[in-house]
Amino acid sequence: MASSDGDGSSETVVDIHTSGKGLGAVNTLLQGQSSGGAPKQVALAFSQLSVAAPDVGTVYAKTLPKAIFNTFGVDQFNFLKNLFPKGSSTSANTNARKILTDFTGLVKPGEMLFVLGRPGSGCSTFLHATANRSTLGVTGHLSFANMDAHEFGKRHQRETIYLPEEDRHIAALSVSQTIRFALRMSLPSKIRTEQLVEELVLVMGKIFGIEHALDTPVGGQFFPGVSGGERKRVSIAEVLAAGSSVQCFDNSTRGLDSSTALDFVKALRKLTDLGQKTTLATLYQAGENIYSHFDKVLLIDQGHQVFFGRTEEAKSYFEDLGYVPMPGETTAEFLTNITDPTQRRAKPGSEAENITTPQQLSAAFKKSAQFARLTQEMNQSEMQLTAETSPIPSSAYNLSYPHQILECLRREYQLIKGQRRVYYTKWVTTIILSLTVGSLYFDLTLAAQGAFTRGGLLFFALILNGWLQFPELFDAHTNRPVLERQASLNLYRPSAVAVARVLIDLPLIAFQHVLCIMPFYFLTRLQVDAGKFFFFYLTLFISTVNFSNLLRGFAYYVASLDDCFRYGGTACTVCILFAGFLIPPISMPDIFGWLHYVNPVFYAFENLLVNEFVGLSIVCDGVNVIPDVPNADPRYQTCSIPGAQPGQVNVPGSQYAEALGFDFDHRWRNIGIMIAIAMAYVLAGALGSEIMRFTPQGGTPIVYAKNSSKIQAVSRRSRDIEKEAALAPNGDTSSDSDIGKPHHDGPALTWKDLTVDIGDKQILRGISSYVRPGDFIALCGASGAGKTTLLTALSQTNFAGSLGGEVMFGGKEPGRAFKKATGFAQQQDLHDGTATVREALEFSALLRQPKHYSRQEKLAYVDHILDLLDLVEVQHALIGDAESGLGVELTKRVTPGLSFGPVQKVLPYFERYGAVPPPGTNPAEFVLETVGAGINARNDDKGTDWATRWNESPEAENVAAEIGYIQKQGSSLEDFEDGSLEDYNGSVFTQTWLLTVRIMKNQWRNVPYMYSKIWVHVVSATLVGLTFFQMGTGPQDLQNRSFSVFFIVFLVNAIVNTILLRFFFARLYWEYREGPSKIYSWVALCNASIAAEMPGALVLLGLFMMAMSPDLGVAGNLLVFIVCTMNWYNGLIVPYDQMQVFWRYWLYYLNPFTYLLGGLVIAVVEGVVVVCADSDLQTFSPPPGQTCGAYAGSWASSASAQLMNPSATDSCSVCIWTTGDQYLEGFDLNPRKWGGIWGFWGIFLAFTVSNLILVYFLTWATKVKRWKMFYFF
Repeated sequence: MASSDGDGSSETVVDIHTSGKGLGAVNTLLQGQSSGGAPKQVALAFSQLSVAAPDVGTVYAKTLPKAIFNTFGVDQFNFLKNLFPKGSSTSANTNARKILTDFTGLVKPGEMLFVLGRPGSGCSTFLHATANRSTLGVTGHLSFANMDAHEFGKRHQRETIYLPEEDRHIAALSVSQTIRFALRMSLPSKIRTEQLVEELVLVMGKIFGIEHALDTPVGGQFFPGVSGGERKRVSIAEVLAAGSSVQCFDNSTRGLDSSTALDFVKALRKLTDLGQKTTLATLYQAGENIYSHFDKVLLIDQGHQVFFGRTEEAKSYFEDLGYVPMPGETTAEFLTNITDPTQRRAKPGSEAENITTPQQLSAAFKKSAQFARLTQEMNQSEMQLTAETSPIPSSAYNLSYPHQILECLRREYQLIKGQRRVYYTKWVTTIILSLTVGSLYFDLTLAAQGAFTRGGLLFFALILNGWLQFPELFDAHTNRPVLERQASLNLYRPSAVAVARVLIDLPLIAFQHVLCIMPFYFLTRLQVDAGKFFFFYLTLFISTVNFSNLLRGFAYYVASLDDCFRYGGTACTVCILFAGFLIPPISMPDIFGWLHYVNPVFYAFENLLVNEFVGLSIVCDGVNVIPDVPNADPRYQTCSIPGAQPGQVNVPGSQYAEALGFDFDHRWRNIGIMIAIAMAYVLAGALGSEIMRFTPQGGTPIVYAKNSSKIQAVSRRSRDIEKEAALAPNGDTSSDSDIGKPHHDGPALTWKDLTVDIGDKQILRGISSYVRPGDFIALCGASGAGKTTLLTALSQTNFAGSLGGEVMFGGKEPGRAFKKATGFAQQQDLHDGTATVREALEFSALLRQPKHYSRQEKLAYVDHILDLLDLVEVQHALIGDAESGLGVELTKRVTPGLSFGPVQKVLPYFERYGAVPPPGTNPAEFVLETVGAGINARNDDKGTDWATRWNESPEAENVAAEIGYIQKQGSSLEDFEDGSLEDYNGSVFTQTWLLTVRIMKNQWRNVPYMYSKIWVHVVSATLVGLTFFQMGTGPQDLQNRSFSVFFIVFLVNAIVNTILLRFFFARLYWEYREGPSKIYSWVALCNASIAAEMPGALVLLGLFMMAMSPDLGVAGNLLVFIVCTMNWYNGLIVPYDQMQVFWRYWLYYLNPFTYLLGGLVIAVVEGVVVVCADSDLQTFSPPPGQTCGAYAGSWASSASAQLMNPSATDSCSVCIWTTGDQYLEGFDLNPRKWGGIWGFWGIFLAFTVSNLILVYFLTWATKVKRWKMFYFF
């Protein structure tokens, strides 16, 4: 077994972090992960192991037309196929592509295997397979503790773990909360105590050097938190807390400095020894100290195993073949370079000289003595394991299902605290809307004209609280990859999270309804009765719970957030349309009548309506009395509202409700049905969380733009790389004399005594240096040392802090030219995933290259960059995202960054002060270790000592002198300046045009977005059209006509939410990368966002809300506020003359939907000749001895009513209107008001322009001037 001493400091490091109580806590953790106090020992063995994936050929992007075509059966088939997977069948597929071929090896408990290979060689696929997590076709023999992999997976699922390269965490939780949750889920209840958990949190914080950040949010791509390296350490700590016997780490040191990476491997070595773990890891750029901590090494070359054996034997094996290491090359670099024909070197006449393919290299290993020993070792191990009789005790989860729910519930509470701004916004929105709408309906009249308005009031209470649940979709979908990863670690069943979310919703919704109902109920003077009040509260509460679970359920079943809003919006459309308010049950067409009975909102609305109207007496007077004859006896009159009987001018509310199709006796039945539907939604969501998986498990193909098949690109990888290596034996055609001779023509960047303060903390202090044209500077420092802060400050990109000292560019303060010419490749890769590699580079070149270059020259430079970065082969491939597309390595090339190289004068400087590097050391590792990097960096004063030595050194004096010389000498800054006073190289028109083209390509290729909008429009239009199909022209039909138009308002929430999402990410790209890089301005961002989405004022509504909002949650709640305001203040639900004076004279006129809906309603109702059906007629009896005409004829003539049987002496029938214009008058919609239909539309267009102005103003105010729109947060 490899020594854990490394450079002699390993034991010291581990002892510091695990001494005393800490060591006891770690031992307790390891025992808890074992059975009976003995570590679980699982040997991993594999022979003739191969992995294959379906060879689907070249995959092209799915565009909008294909998505529309697939609607008719293809998508439904694929959904069902994914819903009920049959397992891996790739092995039986004759058209399969081998990813791994014929692997053999053995890793015993307590051993660490180092998996080596170039990017794309198959390392990740191998780790997926050996972690028993592969979804591809795995053949051959794979066993764990001599148990077949399939059987082991069923019986001991939690004993294998795979940690992917990407770090996925719930961004709003702190580091300690994340680690604490993993520990609480992993430790058995019998040994878990709060004290033990807290000790382990502190110990892990020390082991991984994140003790200082325990209370800091983990953060994410767009959420501030710890650094990328620290986030990687959180991922590792989480996996180790899970405590499986077989642990597979996929490039887990990415983002860590070399010293911290070494400390991680040391800790992994110690935990592997203590817990007898079987550990596999693939690491890039591993130094000699890291390599020496592993027991065995596996080398992979393009899917072929070319070596497996002891780490100390690997180098000598390849040297015996005839390969020659380069001077200063570490063992890991030597082994990796052997798989690269352009880098490996072979002795003339040796066996290695004749090896030209991975297959030949693999065959050489199969004939070697090392392979023979490996086979013998595997046979002995199998015999030993067969002799053991006791099976490995294991369970899928350490906690019972109720305990899992309890712990997930605790985390949901922490998440709410971390995202409290979203909930504050929701509660403030609820209070404001309740007060405003409550005051709108203040002291609602009991007269007949208030009956319909009272129903609208109840309907508002339902949809307000339901719509406020829409922002929940953002978190439910965004955090899904995190939950899938943690479920794969067997921390909990996914359904435990689903149930916990439901449980945490209950008190939140209950509190939300207290805020809503208290002002709302009493301002509107609903029946003041304790029983009715609490029944109102109960019904509303259960209805909102249904809404919440219905929407969240889609997040478990669909792949994208756009799809969530598509299905969620459609479901809400159905719920609202068939709730019973817009279309009473008695008017519902038979074809859709069944939708009432599966709609929880229908049961809720029936409950609220009968609860309010039963016991209420509706008073009819004035125009609501039929006929309104002077001094008439009420016995010979009736009321104009539904349910009124002849001789009734005061109508019991129960009659009114029954006439609409609602029954008071259904109240408690409805409560039971709503609870049952809510439970069904919960169970469906829990089931979806268990069976649906969307995070790819490897093997995702690269997707190409549709037109790329027409372009014949030259591929570097298609060349004969062996011949190229023979032609260039030194690996480079340039001579050594050309290296190290930079040309310093042009202005230099200097900084002197640079300091950076962020808040009360000083991040950088007293930094002085310079960089001249042609210089290549390597920044060395531990994770969190301030490298990114320095680059951010120097490049003036997204710099948030106070800058001190002196920064000069060409002897002057950096100006416009500096910002336009400075490129900053950030640590995180932010790209438009639907753009191809070439499109992304061309976009940047056309907007960033100076104006004096022609378009052809700029595009020619793109060809050069593609060739330089070896991206020619994938130039027409979509970049994709973290879960699909090019993958981490190729995407990183699209975002060019710096890399370290040997600096000749560094090591002599440290040697002068007694820090002598061992032979063959990596300079970067040695420097970092010497100055005190790694997990001890914050616990000692090494860094301070070396900083003092530097400040007093002659080298520091030389740097200061050189800075002074550069500044005095001046530069050709005048030549560098292009003479333009503009901040951007491209004009606003050019920026707008190119960005608009990019956004429209995104819409074409980002199928869920455009398809969702089309789906919502088509499905909603179809439902409304069929529901109101062939409407008549009776009074109820006129109302249905206006409501068919009014239904547009209810589509806003579903449509605009997807627009919010789009603009949010477009704004983030500009805010974090493209804006600071001076690619395009905020004006171009607004121009393109509007141009790509037009026409539609609803688009502008969404854009200006997103412009003023800090995040999606706040924007979603603001959307509900604005939509509800436009919904209830447009004069259709609450007629103009029934509005309170305060709102009537300003908000009614400031509502753009007053004019949009007003114009549309006039268009469909004006001039319609009213023809009443029998159900529309009002009936009354004339006084004895009089005909209907004699008694009510003059009234009917003056009221423009239709007296249907004037000669009758009994049961007079009246149709209350003659034309649709009379209906319009009740809503203050005179067809000649404001110039008629076109006048309404003209005013609406003016509001559209005002929204347009708001988009620009709010973007400028919040993102350029940094005004805070929500100070109370």
